[in-house]
Formats: sequence, structure tokens, C-alpha cells
Amino acid sequence: MRRTAIVVLCLSSALLILGSACSSSDEKSATSTPGSPSTTAEGSSVTVGALLPLTGDLASYGETSQLALDEAVAALQADGNRVALSVKDTATDPAKALDGLKSLQAEGVKLVIGPYASSEVRAVKDFADKNGIILISPLSTATSLAVPDDNVLRFTPDDEQEGIAVANLAYADGIRTIVPMTRDDEGNRGLQSSMKPAFEALGGTVAPLITYPAGTEDFTDTVRDLVAGVSAASAQGGPVGVYLTAFGEVTKLFNAAAGMPELESLTWYGSDSVALSKGLLEDQTAAAFAVKAGYPNPILGLRQEETTLWKPVVDRLTQRLGRTPDAFALAAYDALVVGVDALKDTSEGADAPGLRKAIVEAAQDHTGLTGPTQLNAAGDRSIGNYDFWAVCGRAAGDEWVKVATYTAGANGSAGEAKRETGC
Repeated sequence: MRRTAIVVLCLSSALLILGSACSSSDEKSATSTPGSPSTTAEGSSVTVGALLPLTGDLASYGETSQLALDEAVAALQADGNRVALSVKDTATDPAKALDGLKSLQAEGVKLVIGPYASSEVRAVKDFADKNGIILISPLSTATSLAVPDDNVLRFTPDDEQEGIAVANLAYADGIRTIVPMTRDDEGNRGLQSSMKPAFEALGGTVAPLITYPAGTEDFTDTVRDLVAGVSAASAQGGPVGVYLTAFGEVTKLFNAAAGMPELESLTWYGSDSVALSKGLLEDQTAAAFAVKAGYPNPILGLRQEETTLWKPVVDRLTQRLGRTPDAFALAAYDALVVGVDALKDTSEGADAPGLRKAIVEAAQDHTGLTGPTQLNAAGDRSIGNYDFWAVCGRAAGDEWVKVATYTAGANGSAGEAKRETGC
């Protein structure tokens, strides 16, 4: 994995016409993707920063997003744009995310893709607001960060919409009591807070929340608390499920829970920060537990209407990664395309408020790999459609399979959860 900044710079218009890019990556020549912005003004170049979790608990997403951003840069260049991309590794650490943003600010960067975790966004938000830097996060979901007119935009729906999607799928599956467990951070707690009222409104019951600190290595006590919570919930009658909101530490938790019939026999539900994770597949014990538990994890859904847009990029990324890329990577691609388009539009002014307004307006009219990119009043993605992915056992090895979908209702009305192909 590359941990140094990548600077991609087109050297001549002739090379652009041929569709090749001068880059420090091993990406071969790329073709233009439909929906890319028009050519930048002659002699000008656009520099965009990226704060990616190339290491740490969200490293799986950092890896896919870096490759997706490479794809976006190549497509933009092939369409006549001069783009430079400066990447900093946040290590899924709020303090390092802030250090990375300060480095980008020193480089004169005014638009940044990322950071990813809501805790990282919280850590850099004040600096971005005070220094006129616009952030577009492809993953952060915490409702507490949904602030109108600040410098944080998000190309994924907030946790309220994801919590509703999980509640609807669990209830449709016949679950009537959920035992919730979470990593103790802002984003994951927000998901639990959103799921609870949605599930109760459907007629279900939510047991007391079980938490564990970020950085937990030994999950013995956490699993013991979970067993007790499941036992108490089961005594009340009705099918019981577990809703786990976690990051990469899910592998350690599943290792601690493996071999416990009272936990393996339950249906578990997960969160966007685990969906399509490479780390879970690589841990045989954790993957085997996930297969037994069902464990569907929601992530931003891709629409069939945009297949011709996203499939070529997904196919190239799959070939490079050896696995299906997550939708956050495609959201990062869309964020860069929309951001570059906005940077070229100076009609609203070159300061942060003008750039923010230009991005919101560009997103309103853009349909990208992840579909329509319209943002709501808080600057978050307004459409909450989700695909649910689960780990399934296959003869060739465990793999992620899309097992369910959630389609949001119009104008905030109730949506519909549907099961698709199972394992």
C-alpha cells in the first residue's frame, strides 16, 4: 500500500488527447468516464487534497478509495483537465487527520476529499472552518456533524437514514428484539441512536446498549456482557438479533465470540464501516462466524440505472483489488469530479462560502457512479438507498455477497427492505 502522497500532473495537452496520465501510480491509461467535468481554463491547474485511512481500522476503505481517486484523476485528465492530487494517510486517527489537513493547508489546498471516520471529521472541522477549506467526506455519517453552512459536506447519507434501513431489514426478517452493541465513538453511537426509534416504531424492542472503547484488544468482557444481554432478551420471548456497529476490530470480537452457540445461532446486523471489508475475509475464524451469523452490512446502494457509469470503474477496481470495491470509493470518485467542476466555477466567489455553494449546485445537477449526488440542507447526501452485504462461504473461499436492499421512500416516507440472493 502506498503511504506517500501521490501527485498526478498532466504534462501536455497531446498526452491528454491520447487519454494517458503522468502519475506515480501503476495505473495504465484510462478512458474518460461519462459525466466528467469539462476542460479547465488553459494554463490553469486544480489541486485537490485527500485525507485517506490508508492504515488503521478503516484501511480497507482507504485502499479502495485511493485507487478510485486515481481512476477519477485519469478520467478528468482525459477530458482535458489539469489535476494534481495530494494524499495524506490519516491512519484512522483523528490527531493524524488534523496533522494531514494542516499539511494540505500549507500546500495551499482549498478542497479535500475526506476524512472518513466521523471522529476524524470532528477533529478537523474547526481547522477547516477557520482556514477556508472545504471537506467532502465519502463515509462520515454522524448526525451531530450535519450542520448547515459549515465547511463539511458528505457524499453519503447520515446515520439516521442508515439506522432506518437496518431497522426495516431486521423487522422484515422477523426479528422482534435487538440487542445493540457498539464501538464507543460518535459515528457508531449515532447509528445506534437512529436505529432504536425506527425499530420501536415498527413494533420491535431494543435492549440496553452494550459499548466497548475504541482500541479494545481483548473482547472477553464485552462478549460476556453480550451473552447476558441476549439471555435477558430471549427470556422476554420473540426472535432476537444483534446490531453491531464497529470498525475493523470486528475480527477480534468475532474471534472472542466464535464457538458460542448462543451467539452463533442469532442473526447479526452490521454497519457501513464493515461492509466489504478485506480484513474480515482474511481472518478465517472471524469470517466463519460471520457466515453463521448472517451479518448483513449496509452501504450506499448502487442503482441499476447507472450501471453503464459505475460498472467499467468497478470492473477495473475489482481486477486491481481482487475483490469488489466498496461504494465509499465510488463516492470519493464522484466527490472529486463534482469538486473539480466547482473549483472551475468562480461565479460564486473563490472563498470557502463561494466554493461550498458551487459544490452544492454542481452536486444538484450531477449523476455519478453512485447515482444522483444532491445534498440536503446540511450538505449531506439526500438519498438513503442501501445495499446489504454479507460474508458467504464458497468453495473457492469466503466472499462478500449482496443479500438485501433498502429503497428509501419518496420525501422521507417509509422505505422498503428486501432480501435478495442468500448465501
